[in-house]
Amino acid sequence: MPKPLISVGQLIDESFNVYKTRITELLGVSGWILVTAILYVIALAFYPSSSALTLRSDLTGGEMFGIGLYALTAYLIAPILTFWIYTSLTRMVKTHLSRKRPDHKMALKEGKEVLIPAAITTFMVLLMLLLAIVIGFAPPAIIAGIGAWLNVSGLVLIGNLLLVLGIFVALYLSFQWMVYYFFAPIITILEKTPSKKALEASRKLVRGKFWQALIRIVVPKLVFIAFGLFVMVIVGYIGNVLVDASAGISLDLQLRIATMTDAVLPTLIVIFINPLIIISDVLLYQSIKDA
Repeated sequence: MPKPLISVGQLIDESFNVYKTRITELLGVSGWILVTAILYVIALAFYPSSSALTLRSDLTGGEMFGIGLYALTAYLIAPILTFWIYTSLTRMVKTHLSRKRPDHKMALKEGKEVLIPAAITTFMVLLMLLLAIVIGFAPPAIIAGIGAWLNVSGLVLIGNLLLVLGIFVALYLSFQWMVYYFFAPIITILEKTPSKKALEASRKLVRGKFWQALIRIVVPKLVFIAFGLFVMVIVGYIGNVLVDASAGISLDLQLRIATMTDAVLPTLIVIFINPLIIISDVLLYQSIKDA
């Protein structure tokens, strides 16, 4: 017999309950994001000072190292590590919901095993969103292009008018498909389902429950993120006050410390908030699958 879909309040409460029960194990995985924070700190320690950048002076080897390490961390290491942590936390939550004791080492191993399949599924979801944009903009662009090539102003006008309609079509399809395929990466991670079948399964789950799913996807995240932002603002304000109150240090050093704080603080907040968001998504997936 189908079960009723979990309410938003239950979703938030149960997410916090799971978080409190398994906080040590969850942070044991989520805490690996600190690696990126450490790399950012090292990179910023060697990063050129604001005065050097302003004056466009020649950079030293250390400063070039800082720029390279910062770029490498931001564009390669951080995305891969963050996605690995996402897959590992998702597997860990599944283990907990199966009434087994989760282990962070096993979770990281299982997350690594599904890393590439989940990345492929995520990439396919992004392709679907790109397709939605193409569907909205390609026909008007083709008509306008043909009109311009043949020097037919009527076709150009029609193309421009259709472009306005295409904007709404692209937004509508992108919004709809984003919700329809939201669970596809989770299905691949939890069930080890191939990408194409995961997309089909996600669409089947959401069909007929679109708005119920959307509300339960968005609202808990807003609550968790708002809480994280509140903590980040408070801690950031205290940090800025301490930096501003520091006497006897140069302006460049103050700016460097402030930049490090701005880079590291969001990472620390993500460590604590990320498990809550993932728990909520897995609980919703289990509920919508049983409904």
